[in-house]
Amino acid sequence: MKRNPFLGQRPEDSGRKADAGYKGPSPDPRCGQAAIELAVGLLLLMLLLAGLVHVNRMARTFLFLHAVLRGDAGERAMADGALSVTPAAISDWQEGADATRYTADDRPIINGASQSAILSSFVGYSAKSPGDWSYVAPDTRLPTSMIRLSDSPGMAAALGFVHAEETLHVPVDPVIRQLVYDKDEVAIKEEVWMPLMGGLY
Repeated sequence: MKRNPFLGQRPEDSGRKADAGYKGPSPDPRCGQAAIELAVGLLLLMLLLAGLVHVNRMARTFLFLHAVLRGDAGERAMADGALSVTPAAISDWQEGADATRYTADDRPIINGASQSAILSSFVGYSAKSPGDWSYVAPDTRLPTSMIRLSDSPGMAAALGFVHAEETLHVPVDPVIRQLVYDKDEVAIKEEVWMPLMGGLY
């Protein structure tokens, strides 16, 4: 007795299998959608982790560079015979090519007329009263003109600083470089100004 090949199946399925063009049940499209969602989710997670690592690396580089420059400038500011540098008085900033204020391409506007007001502000916070400078005058190696700056704050050359500047380059991870930032490295620039101390702490 021959076994019915369609035994235990629905009549409509038996009819379909009998057709020459039948290739089985159609695949569920939700399986492909789930695979795509999984791939996109993994890509976003990898991008997020790479971004956090990159931002952390830049922050650590900035803090390290700032600490090194402050230490170097502070040591030179305390030494005898340190070269005095007078910073330019920046009165405002001009927008750069991106037409957005306070971005990296802004250019400083140097206004020498505001130098006297800036020095007066510095001197006003340097001591509680101008007479307090007389207590430190015998023990300092600063020029007399800097001790007497409270009497004539318009002397721009009297207020001296030590300047330190350095740029470090942080490499960009391949994931960030291909998907977000098409650069091999990011330049981190730091600039430090320390006032001349003349041996005073």
